[in-house]
Amino acid sequence: MIVPRLEAEPAYQLNGKEWTFDLGYTSLYTVFEGNLGKYFSFSFSNHWFTYTSSFEDTKALYTNTWRADALNWCDWANVSLHLGGFALTLGKDYLHLGTFENDAYDFDSHWQINTMLWNTYQVYQWGGSLNWTSNDEAAHVMFQMTSDQSMEKPFGSRYLRDYAYNLFGSYEFESVTLMASVGHFCIGWMGSLGVQGQLSDALSLTGDAYFSKDYYAGTLKLAAELGDHFNLFAKVGYDYGRTEWILEGKGFTGGLGAYWYPLRNSKDMRVHALFNYDGINRVMNMSAGITYALNLKLF
Repeated sequence: MIVPRLEAEPAYQLNGKEWTFDLGYTSLYTVFEGNLGKYFSFSFSNHWFTYTSSFEDTKALYTNTWRADALNWCDWANVSLHLGGFALTLGKDYLHLGTFENDAYDFDSHWQINTMLWNTYQVYQWGGSLNWTSNDEAAHVMFQMTSDQSMEKPFGSRYLRDYAYNLFGSYEFESVTLMASVGHFCIGWMGSLGVQGQLSDALSLTGDAYFSKDYYAGTLKLAAELGDHFNLFAKVGYDYGRTEWILEGKGFTGGLGAYWYPLRNSKDMRVHALFNYDGINRVMNMSAGITYALNLKLF
């Protein structure tokens, strides 16, 4: 899958009373997933290009290649061994320290209305995980051990206490999905809870909560599907952080957004518009863009 995203983002700085403009989350991704025989699978996600205000954004993806504390061009690259309901995954992977907000692909998300945790913590880390999934695929449990954002390099410490440890679980029943995680990271012990439910055939409500000694946050998102081609959503959240590993600050965020899927029989192309208020930095953001997921079958 090849995924280009083009976005424009004008913003009004309330403190400085001035307008700014950049290209939002303009980027280019590739995602490759598949099976290697009966017992093995692989997953790769690569972030080749990003541009907000200059080409330095893309340059940083490559200069940070071997860093654990910064985003780089390789989001994840891992191989899994499957034995019954169990799977052992090794390589670079997404660290499940969050719930629904963190569960979407980056190119589908909107940083303007996400938590400081999503925007700050480098969740793509090298390590491994042991997974279990029930026969009906309703329940999933994962234990992870990975490098941590506090390390400059992956596996940059000889001491096990310096690594990130996380226990994550999800369960789906009827029209409700629950997620939870608890782990120890550079920000200390942290837990998260998430719930998503269908209020009707068209309406869904999603809630996320994060809590630790020096950081806590909560979000609510209401989404409506208006037929096959239009979606509307509203999201509000609150952040409070006073740790060096998460941007320090506190305040509310909130936004309204719309999606339009112009293709007749697929949602591979998405046009979006978003308006939000960032109370942490006192900024009014507007953004509009288009994302296209080109699905290719290699073998």
